[in-house]
Amino acid sequence: MLQNVKACMSIFFRRLSALGIILAVHSTAVAQSAALPVPPPDWPVTSAPARFIIEPNQEGPKRVSWVKLCLPALKWIAMPMRVFTDTGTAVGSDLLWTAPGEPATLLFDSSSGARRYKVYVGSNWPALHLPDAKAGVRLEVREGDGKEINHLPEMLQAWNQSGKVLGRALLEGINEGGNRFGPEADLFEHFQGWFEVAAPEQLQMGAISTDASFVLVDGKEVVEWPGAHGWNPGHDGPPQGGVDLAAGIHVVDYYNAYVHSDRQGPIMCALAVKGGPFYQWTLLRPESAFFRPVAEDHIIGYELPAGSPGASMPGAAPALAMDWSNADQSVIDPDIPDIGLISMQLTFYGSATGAQTVNWAFDDGTTAQGKSVTHLFPRPGMRKVRLSLNDGARELASLTQTISVHADWEHPGKGPQLLPVQEADIMGRDPATLSASDLGGCIAVLGTYEMSDDLVKLVPAVCAKMNEINEADLPYVKEAALFLAQDDWAHFTEEIQLLRALIDRSASVQPNPQMITLASQSRLALARLVLKTSDKTDEVRSDLDAINVSSLNGEERRRLAILRADLALATGDVAGARRQYQAQTGAPSGPDARSSIRRTAQIGQARAFLDRKDFDAAEAALNEVSWQAPIEKMSEDWALTRLRLYDEENLPVVAYLWARRLLPVITENGRSELLFRLTDLAIAQGDNDLAKKTLSELLQKHPYSEEAAQAKERWPGKG
Repeated sequence: MLQNVKACMSIFFRRLSALGIILAVHSTAVAQSAALPVPPPDWPVTSAPARFIIEPNQEGPKRVSWVKLCLPALKWIAMPMRVFTDTGTAVGSDLLWTAPGEPATLLFDSSSGARRYKVYVGSNWPALHLPDAKAGVRLEVREGDGKEINHLPEMLQAWNQSGKVLGRALLEGINEGGNRFGPEADLFEHFQGWFEVAAPEQLQMGAISTDASFVLVDGKEVVEWPGAHGWNPGHDGPPQGGVDLAAGIHVVDYYNAYVHSDRQGPIMCALAVKGGPFYQWTLLRPESAFFRPVAEDHIIGYELPAGSPGASMPGAAPALAMDWSNADQSVIDPDIPDIGLISMQLTFYGSATGAQTVNWAFDDGTTAQGKSVTHLFPRPGMRKVRLSLNDGARELASLTQTISVHADWEHPGKGPQLLPVQEADIMGRDPATLSASDLGGCIAVLGTYEMSDDLVKLVPAVCAKMNEINEADLPYVKEAALFLAQDDWAHFTEEIQLLRALIDRSASVQPNPQMITLASQSRLALARLVLKTSDKTDEVRSDLDAINVSSLNGEERRRLAILRADLALATGDVAGARRQYQAQTGAPSGPDARSSIRRTAQIGQARAFLDRKDFDAAEAALNEVSWQAPIEKMSEDWALTRLRLYDEENLPVVAYLWARRLLPVITENGRSELLFRLTDLAIAQGDNDLAKKTLSELLQKHPYSEEAAQAKERWPGKG
C-alpha cells in the first residue's frame, strides 16, 4: 500500500515538475513577445471602404503637405478623411478645396517625415484636424465687385461681403501671375503665410501688384498701394514699408482687389522683402524659402481592404480610381473658358495583373488603352470618361467620372497657340463623329489660326449639324466662313455651302441684332464668292438685296457698294460699273494724285511677287490698291495682274470668268495678253466657240504681238 502511494506521489511530482517547466518556457516566450514591436493593423480605419497611397514629391520632413485626390465616389467629399503614416500613426488633416470635376485638395500633418502616407476615405470615423497648419501660404480667391478700393477697411469689407469663393490652394511663396482657378475677371485675393524669425530683426516689404493691394504683418498694416495702378514700380517705388520683428513665428496677410479691364495687364501679385537674411530685395518665390516649409505629395496607388466586395455590391467602393491633370493646350485665349483643344493626362489606379488591360472611353467617341494615357478633348467643359479593367473580353470592373477639362490656369504662360500635334490629332478623326459642340469649338480654334485645309475638311460635318450648333458658337463659324470666302477660292463649293447653311440657320432662330448682322455678313460674303466663281448674277443680286444695310459697319458697307459695281461689270454694264467704282474712289487731286502714283508702284510690286511665286503678298498688294481706289479694277495693269494671279494660283474657273468680264473693258493696251490668256482658259473650260473667237481676234488684229507668236506655236492651224 505504501509503495503504491509513493509511486503515485512520484508520478504527481514528475507531472508537476513537467508542468513547471512548461510554465517557465511559456513565461519566457511572453517576455520575448513583449519586447518585439507590435505591427500596425493593415486597415486601421475599419469602416473606410478604400484608401489612397501617397508619397511626397520631395524628401525631408515638412510641417504641412498637400495632395490632390481625384475621388472616384463623390459622396466621399462630405465624409471625413483619415491619414496615417506608413508606421500606423494617425496624423491630422483637413480638406482645403473641392469643386465639381476637380481633384480635392487635402492638407495633412507631414512633420513626421514619413516616406509614405495612407488616406482613408468614406469612413464614419470622426475627423482628426490639423493640429498646426501655420506653414506655407494659403491663397483664397473670391469673386470681386469691380470697384476701385483705396483704404484697408474698404478692402476688408469688400472681402467679407464677397460670398463666392472661386478656389483655395497651399503655396510655398507669394508670386502669382494670373488666376489659377479660372479666367481673369474681377477678383479679390487673400494670401496668408507664416514665417519664422530666429532673432529680432527689421524687415522691409514691397508689394508688386495690379490694382489695390494691402500687406499686413501680425495684423498691422505695413504696405499700402491703393487705387488703380499697374504693377510697376513694385519694390523700387512707393509701395514699401518696414516692420520690426521679435524672434518667433509671424503671419503676413496680403490682400489684392483686381479690377478686370482693357487698360489692365494680367493679374500680378508678388511680395518682395529686404532685411534679415536678404541683403537685397528678393521676391518671395517658392525657392526663397521664406515661409515655413510645406510640400506636395502624389498618389501612387488606390486599394480596397482584403475581401472587399468592391463594386459588386450597391454602395461599395469603386474597384478603380483615376487621376487627371492638364498636359497641354491649343487655345485662342486662355481666358476664354469654353474654347480650346485641351490635352489631359489620365492615370489608372487599382489592381491589375500583367494579363489584364486598362481601357479608356471618352465622350468624344474615341478610346485608348494603358495605365496612363494622354487624351485630347476637342473642347473644354465637364467631360465624361469611362475607365474599365478587362481580362480579355470580360470586363472585371469599371468607373465613369465627369471631369472638368479647361485651360491650364495654374500656369499662365500657356497662352494662345495651336500645337501641330494637337491639330494633327483632331484632323485625324472623322469630323462626322464629332458632336455639334465639339465641331463649334474646333472651328473656333482652327478659324482663329486660319487653317484653310482643316476648315474645309470640317465644312460638310458643320453644315450637317448646323441646326444643332449653339448660337454662341455661330460667330466663330461665321468668321471661319468669311475667312475661307475671302482667301481660299480653291474650295468655293464647300465655302458656298457653309455660307448658305449659316444664312438658313440665322433665319431659323428668333430675330435679334446679332443674328441679323450674322446673316447680312454671310450674304455679303456669299454674293462675292458666287459672283467670283459663277455667272449666277440673279442669285447675287438677290443676296445683295436681302442684306440689312444698317446692320453692317462702315467697312462692310463700302465692300457692299464695290460689290454692286462688280455685279454691274459682270452683267456687261461697263459704264455703270465705271460710275460706281469712281464714286467709291473720288477725284484724283492733291494727295490723291500722289496716291495714284503709289498705287501704280504697288501693282508693280504685285507683279514682282508673282515672279517669286509669293501669291499671298501679290494678293495683299492688289487688294490694297482696289480697296483704296476701286476704279483701278478697270485699269489694264491691275486687271491683267489679277488675271495672271488667278491663273498661276490654279483657279481656272475664277480666271476664266474674270477674263471674260474684261473683254469689253481692256480694248487697247493689254488686249493681246487678254485674248491669249482667255483663249487658253476657254479651251480648258470647254468653251470652244469663245476660244475660236478670241484666237481669231488675236491673230488678225494683233498679228505681230508676242502673244500671237505664242498662240501659233501652241495652237497651230487654228484661228
